[in-house]
Amino acid sequence: MKRIEFKLHMWMRLLLGAVLIIIVGVVGVRFFEGYSFLNALWYIVESLTTVGYGDYVPVTAGGKIFMMVMLLVGIGYVLYVISNGIAMIVEGRVSDVLGIRNMERRIAMLENHILVCGAGRVGSEVIHHLKQDQAPFVVIESDPGIINELKGQGLLIVEGDATNDEILIKAGIHKARGIIAALPSDADNVFISLTAKELNPGIIVVARANRRDSESKLLRAGANRVVAPEALGGRRMAASILRPATIQFVDTILYRQGNDIEIEEILVSDGSVLCCQTMKQAAIKERSGASVLAIVRQGEVTGVPGDDEFIRPQDILISIGLREQLVYLEKLALERSSLSS
Repeated sequence: MKRIEFKLHMWMRLLLGAVLIIIVGVVGVRFFEGYSFLNALWYIVESLTTVGYGDYVPVTAGGKIFMMVMLLVGIGYVLYVISNGIAMIVEGRVSDVLGIRNMERRIAMLENHILVCGAGRVGSEVIHHLKQDQAPFVVIESDPGIINELKGQGLLIVEGDATNDEILIKAGIHKARGIIAALPSDADNVFISLTAKELNPGIIVVARANRRDSESKLLRAGANRVVAPEALGGRRMAASILRPATIQFVDTILYRQGNDIEIEEILVSDGSVLCCQTMKQAAIKERSGASVLAIVRQGEVTGVPGDDEFIRPQDILISIGLREQLVYLEKLALERSSLSS
């Protein structure tokens, strides 16, 4: 947008300069040659455009000198305007081509990124939170107005229909870890879920559902998680009235930046020092300072783990604590036990 505004301002300055030269020329010709306004204007325009019909010529010495200066200045300025106009057109096209190629190169270098299909009301909120978490992502959008706005923010964009295989491949779906189908049409989101799982069976698909009866269709199409914004918003509004302190606490942890307390998902690697130990034996709270709220095992949430709960390889520990505590716990989850090495 800034580049377009700059070009418009430049064109306005060039146009004002041309108008100023014509006005000076008309005034000068009328003064030296005594032509009427219309004849003086005609004479200046045909002189600056180098047409030179010859129906009017300067007859006074002052008029001839004035016209020589006018022709040198005026024609030089006209050539300057034309050359700048051509340069801006060529430069714009070249920069657009280079910009597209640069974006394609940056997308090709991504791995484990997230695809966001649709940048409307829901998609824009998704983009906002991904930016806050500094997660790598690519937006797929077909609306030119939205595309220009997102490009102005320096985001990676693929222009086109997110239900098209080629567009998804162009956005790097084969190397992506997740895709968010946030289009306003449930049918399109079903199609995206099907296509995404076909192109990358291991990808995590989160799909938007506008109607309740669409949730089961999206799950059958391959979506790992279905989110209904209206239903979710209604539950949240009700909870804000019934349990305001709880909602405020969750909001503070999940959505506000700069908080001391955070919630993180920590994957327990094979052979980790935490593997095959009970929660009591692992002593996670004593060693890291972080607390485990729940364990996700094979897609199922076990709930708050007791002291006798065994930690298994590939478990996901839903943990809460300070950033440095969570970092240390993640290190423990990745650190290999001496018995396994």
